[in-house]
Amino acid sequence: VTAELTGKVVAIPFEPGTMVKAGDLLVQQDIAAENAQLRSAEAAVALAKITLERSRKMLETKVVAESNYDNADAQLKQALAQADNIRATIAKKTIRAPFSGRLGIRMVNIGQIIKEGEAIVSLQALNPIFVNFLVPQQQLPQMQLGYPVRITSDGLPEGQVVTGTITAVNPDVDAASRNVRVQATVA
Repeated sequence: VTAELTGKVVAIPFEPGTMVKAGDLLVQQDIAAENAQLRSAEAAVALAKITLERSRKMLETKVVAESNYDNADAQLKQALAQADNIRATIAKKTIRAPFSGRLGIRMVNIGQIIKEGEAIVSLQALNPIFVNFLVPQQQLPQMQLGYPVRITSDGLPEGQVVTGTITAVNPDVDAASRNVRVQATVA
C-alpha cells in the first residue's frame, strides 16, 4: 500500500502482521486544513442552493432575467465541484486497505512526512493465491483456462501438494528462453 499525496502521518491504527478487511483504515495523514476548507465549501454550497431557489422563484414571476438564474445554477455547480474536490483530497490522505489480507511490517511512523508513492505497509491477499510459473513453448497447447494444476514448493511440508486451476496464460513467448508465463489460482 502506498501514499497518494504528500502529508504528515497523524494516525496509524493497525498492528503489523494482523488481518485487515477491505476498507479498514491503515494511515491517516493530516487533514485539518482540508476539513476547514470543506466546511467553507459546504457553506458556499448551501448559499448557492438558496440563491438558486430564489432565482428560480423570481424567474417564474419574471422578476429576474433568465441569465441570473443560469448564473445561480452555475455557481451551485461550481460550489459542489469545489466541495467534491476537497473530499477527494481527504479521501486520498485517508489510506485504507484496498482489499482484505494480512499486513506486513509498518514502514511509516507518526509525525513522518510521507511522499506520494512511498510504501506504507505490504498487504498480501491469502485467498486466493496466484501462482505464476513458466512452461516451455511446446506445452502451450496444453495450457487451457480452467485446467487443474498440482503445485509443490520448497515452502510447503515435504510431499504436500496444492491444487488449483489455470486462470491466465500470457500470449507472449519469451524470446530468450522460449517459455510462456502461466498463472494458476489456488484457494
